[in-house]
Amino acid sequence: MAIQSPPPAPVLQQAVPPTTPQKSSCFGRGCGCGLGGCLVVVILAVLLVGGGGYWFFVVQASAAVTAPATLILFNQPVTVNSNPGTPGESLNANDTVATQAAGHASIQFPDGSYIRMSPQTTVQITSIQLQKAGNVQAIEALQKTGRTLVNVQHLANGATFKVNGHAVSAAVRGTQFEMLVRPNNTNLIKVFDGTVRVSGQTIVNVTAGNEVEVDANGKLSAVRPIQRDTQDPYPLATQCSRAVSGGTTAGTAQTSTGDSLSTGETAEVGYDSPGGVVNVALCYPGSTMTLSVFDPNGTEHQLRGGQSSVSGPAGHYRAIVHAVNVSPAEAYAVSFASNAPCDAANVDSGGVVRETLSNSQIATALAESGTSGVTIYVDGTSPTGARIVYYSNIGGMPISWTVDFYAATPNLGAVITQVTVRGINVTTQVVTNLSSFGGHSISSIPSGFIVDRVYSCAALTGDKMMVVEGHR
Repeated sequence: MAIQSPPPAPVLQQAVPPTTPQKSSCFGRGCGCGLGGCLVVVILAVLLVGGGGYWFFVVQASAAVTAPATLILFNQPVTVNSNPGTPGESLNANDTVATQAAGHASIQFPDGSYIRMSPQTTVQITSIQLQKAGNVQAIEALQKTGRTLVNVQHLANGATFKVNGHAVSAAVRGTQFEMLVRPNNTNLIKVFDGTVRVSGQTIVNVTAGNEVEVDANGKLSAVRPIQRDTQDPYPLATQCSRAVSGGTTAGTAQTSTGDSLSTGETAEVGYDSPGGVVNVALCYPGSTMTLSVFDPNGTEHQLRGGQSSVSGPAGHYRAIVHAVNVSPAEAYAVSFASNAPCDAANVDSGGVVRETLSNSQIATALAESGTSGVTIYVDGTSPTGARIVYYSNIGGMPISWTVDFYAATPNLGAVITQVTVRGINVTTQVVTNLSSFGGHSISSIPSGFIVDRVYSCAALTGDKMMVVEGHR
């Protein structure tokens, strides 16, 4: 596989300059509870503290909580349980997602793990359970046919993430791999990062850079280096995502793939950035492809060796892939990432939106409101989500809860992973009774714009914050 050679000299194009980004302070009139995360904070605080709490009298300890996944829809047609799929739709155990010809989708889990699906692929979710701290306890899926890219966040001790093919299973502890289940029930597993434990008639550990074939009866071949396949976009996706990671902010990365591009054809990939430096990379199997990158001003930027760092304002960046000499058609991948700083500056350009919620902002808001006995904070950092912890001891009743937020594109995803009252775990009862609020699911919250990314980070001062990036 290769990263493209430099294209011919760029041709400058003019466009209407973007609107100057508007910045505002969060947790106040300019931002605050206009963000979906604040909405959930308010909902839970009201219901848990003052909502009667009749379900608290039913005590049932729970070591893990069942949580929904989310359907991320890239291209139709995609179905869920044989019905047309909806972007941001919640997915639960026993739900089946199927992509048709030209359909692309991803099953997004609350911890940031995902299963990306190529066309003509069918995956059934078997189980999704999170630990009370929000980490994965057990996730399992059955891939009935097709090609997937599986990306698993690092798992805690005792946790499991397993994908079953035909007569074979792949178990991981934090890695990236591909599974191909062919119509004849044979399987191919390629490992791009970490180690995958493949179980068929025998068991073998497959490390990064290697693959293993599995026949319809579960017989494993010898482990071998990954073989070149010009129709497979996922090794390219891994290569490109690594290419843009240097000097950028974890959580801002976006990788898009294409299954087939031949001579004379083009494809466009978009990325909405809050401004600053944007890294871009194009990866393809080895024929001749080039990439044109246009910033929000309409200026084209030249790539060198298939990579480029573009400095520009907040707005929509366009990458156009050109198949110069590609016959037969081949797959490709394009990755973006930005160096957006971890600070509390918010942006709303009328197109691009960046909202933040920091611990210092929360503390200031609580102090200014005169609230006492309540603590709310962003716990830890993650490139794939944010964890909000609440604790109160009002009237001698200690209550705590934890909510994980993630990108349930086009909405903001939220999953309650722990609720305790007077030290008693009542997560199951609360999740059951708060599965909806006012007729709207709290697992997929509209935020007034399309949510592209959710991550949490720590500023140089140590101030931790939740960041939501998207576009209108």
